[in-house]
Amino acid sequence: MATVAANFPVAVTAKCQKTELANNYVKQFQSAEVDAILKQAGETKLIVPGGWTPVNPADPHIQELGRFAVDEHNKQTGDKLVFVAVVAGLKKPVELATLYWLIIEAKDSDGNQNIYKALVQETDLEMKKLLYFGEVVPPVN
Repeated sequence: MATVAANFPVAVTAKCQKTELANNYVKQFQSAEVDAILKQAGETKLIVPGGWTPVNPADPHIQELGRFAVDEHNKQTGDKLVFVAVVAGLKKPVELATLYWLIIEAKDSDGNQNIYKALVQETDLEMKKLLYFGEVVPPVN
């Protein structure tokens, strides 16, 4: 299990109360975790070695992908998370698409801020699909 992107700078928004945790999570990113998620989602054709690069969380397109991930998660689960911001992430081009591994800050229905990870596939035709969504750290108080 190879660790990827161990020493690259990751810009994080000032709003994120868990900046260091988000940065460390991305720095310790392991492609095997994403590969396992892709296998479980039946997307084995997307498993390609290497190629992950950091994203600029301030990029409006990256923020749009993060908002999409939270909205899709809410639709699938009935949760009522409120998107705050993408705070870090990586991307990887694959055949006719790009995979985005995003670290997202969102508020739960009680107003607690949490950090989540999401895997989003965006095709060359700009169609998006949420492949995974899960919490990274306990709620921020």
